[in-house]
Amino acid sequence: MSITRRIFTILLGLPLAYLVLATSYSVFMRYWMEDPILWMEETSGLAMIWVVMVGAMCAERDGENLSIAFLTELMGEKTRLICSIAVSLISIGLLLYIAFLGNSLANRVAFKLTGVLKISWYWIDIAVPVGMVGAAVFVAINMVKKIRGLDQQEHNNEGEAA
Repeated sequence: MSITRRIFTILLGLPLAYLVLATSYSVFMRYWMEDPILWMEETSGLAMIWVVMVGAMCAERDGENLSIAFLTELMGEKTRLICSIAVSLISIGLLLYIAFLGNSLANRVAFKLTGVLKISWYWIDIAVPVGMVGAAVFVAINMVKKIRGLDQQEHNNEGEAA
């Protein structure tokens, strides 16, 4: 496993593990001990947003996002590549626009604090631009890999024909 895979897996695993443990502990304390832990809800919400955003990056990194290949499977290899590049470029633009909006939101609410822990909402909302920029980077990387893969394939076919 490469170092970037390990880093993203750890970045996803830590808040996910915290989320599972904190939620279980919170349920136990609330319903069996009848002593709810108020700050647990805020930290669970924070962890949930980061899990979703880092998970989106990991899914894009691994090419595991949902796709419907019905039409593209009917196309030739070059047409499929052109469509893939177009979708990738549109996706990058959309992801970066969402990141811009998320960053604007995070900056606007930076002064606002959560109710119990008094954490700036910035640290909650900044997960969206981080996740979207990360996903856009992985879309770009995967697009370049597809382009290079076709170039290498054509180069190998030319070598065989000669």
